[in-house]
Amino acid sequence: MLDKISAFYAAYFDIGDRLGERFYAIWMAVISIGLLNSGGQVTPGKIAYVVGVALVVNLSWGVIDGVTVMFTNIIDRVQNDRILYDLRTSRDGKATAAALASLADGIVAALPEDEQRAIVAHLAATPPGPDPRQRGYRPNRDDWLYAAGIVGIDVAAVIPVVLPIILITDTDAAIYVSRLIATAIFAV
Repeated sequence: MLDKISAFYAAYFDIGDRLGERFYAIWMAVISIGLLNSGGQVTPGKIAYVVGVALVVNLSWGVIDGVTVMFTNIIDRVQNDRILYDLRTSRDGKATAAALASLADGIVAALPEDEQRAIVAHLAATPPGPDPRQRGYRPNRDDWLYAAGIVGIDVAAVIPVVLPIILITDTDAAIYVSRLIATAIFAV
């Protein structure tokens, strides 16, 4: 099971995305747990409340971040399709410049300018296909999996940080262990 989960994250997320998402997820959990130190006596009800807040905050952020990234990817596809369509139908300098600019962010950026222009010319010479402005764009399976993966990272990251608060009865020791775990995660 862990092999499948690891393979999924390796296939969909580069290491920077995984680490960045975990970093913010841990911070959100640590800040939520800080509510225990907000004054007053710590009761079992307050502990349950803080654990619930930490889980809900991370779940909410995971959904927000996942859906935002999912739709950003769709917008990128729409923009690329429009640039390609314009290149194939207009044959003007503006469309060529937009196509060259879009290549600047990819692997083709390593090529000399004349080779990039040759690629753009090859793309321009192919049939245009349907107008992307008439096409309905929706999230595909990979988009949904990416969003779900972000939710998974954010929810899973909160568990080791709140577990000591659930398992250790001495509140001060539980908070200390929780912070120690968060610090260890950051260090790793």
